Amino acid sequence: MSTKIVRTILPVAPNIYDQTFVNQLARNLDRVIDEQRNPILNFQAVPSDSVANTLEVGDIFEENGFLRIVRQNDIFSGSTSATAAVGTVTVSTP
Repeated sequence: MSTKIVRTILPVAPNIYDQTFVNQLARNLDRVIDEQRNPILNFQAVPSDSVANTLEVGDIFEENGFLRIVRQNDIFSGSTSATAAVGTVTVSTP
């Protein structure tokens, strides 16, 4: 199936307008329309869901190959582990 692309064409400007300006405007409008039809996005360093609990509302992260957005009421539990030692314990028997 083919897609027909319709180019926008501004009407010919009257002589009181600067033709160079109108031509630049038409080229820029065509470029903006092309970019909207064929967006190219490249997200760099998208964090994984393992750090989702450190992100703020509106941030994106990757989960199982899908991009997710942190919403206002999302809860990410995360996990924390720690190891500690306090001195030495000596047990003596009489």
